[in-house]
Amino acid sequence: MLLRSLEEEGDRLLTRSEVAELFRVSPSTVTRWAEAGLLPAVRTLGGHRRYEAKAVLELARQLRIKGVRMETAVFELPLLYGDHHVLEVRRILEAIPGVEDIYASSAFHVVEVTYDPAKVSKEEIQKRLEEAGYTGDLPLPVETGVAVTENGSQQPYFRHTVAYEQSKRVVSFEQRVHYQGRPLWPCPGFGVLRRQNEEE
Repeated sequence: MLLRSLEEEGDRLLTRSEVAELFRVSPSTVTRWAEAGLLPAVRTLGGHRRYEAKAVLELARQLRIKGVRMETAVFELPLLYGDHHVLEVRRILEAIPGVEDIYASSAFHVVEVTYDPAKVSKEEIQKRLEEAGYTGDLPLPVETGVAVTENGSQQPYFRHTVAYEQSKRVVSFEQRVHYQGRPLWPCPGFGVLRRQNEEE
C-alpha cells in the first residue's frame, strides 16, 4: 500500500499494522504516536484502534516537513537468552536519544531498533550493546581430552557423560566453579555475588 493511494480513500480506516507498514516502523511505534496525540485513533466496538486515512496522510506530511527519516537496524545478540536480558537491553537502548522503537526477542537472540539517523548512528547503538556485554559469542568450555589429573597447572573441571540404551541418547554435564559466588552461566550485567553479613 502506498501513501498516495490513500488520498483516494480518505474515509477508509486503517489497522495499526497497515499504518506501520506504510511508515516502515513497528506497530508499537504507531501505538506510541496515537498515545502522544500525533495520530488520532478511532475505537471499534471490540476496542481496537483504527486510523483514518486522512489523519495518516496528515502525519506523513508533518513528518516530511520536519525531515524525519527513520532507519531500522537488526543486531544479533547471542547472550540475549532470557526475559531479564530483554528488559535490560530495552532499558539500555531507551536511554539513547534518537531510538524510537525496540523489538527484542530472547527466543531468536535478536534486537530490531528503529532510530533517527540524525540523532544516533547504528555504530553507536552497536557500541552500547558491546559495552553491556551482549554481543560476541557465548563462552562455553571446550573439552580438552586430557585427564583431570594430568592437565598440569590448569584448573580442573569435571564432565559426566551417560549413554542411555532405551532412548538412544547421550546426556552430558560439566561444571567448573572458579570461586564462590560466580554464576554458572555467563550473564551480562550480572557480576560476582557478594556475601552479605546478616548483621548488616
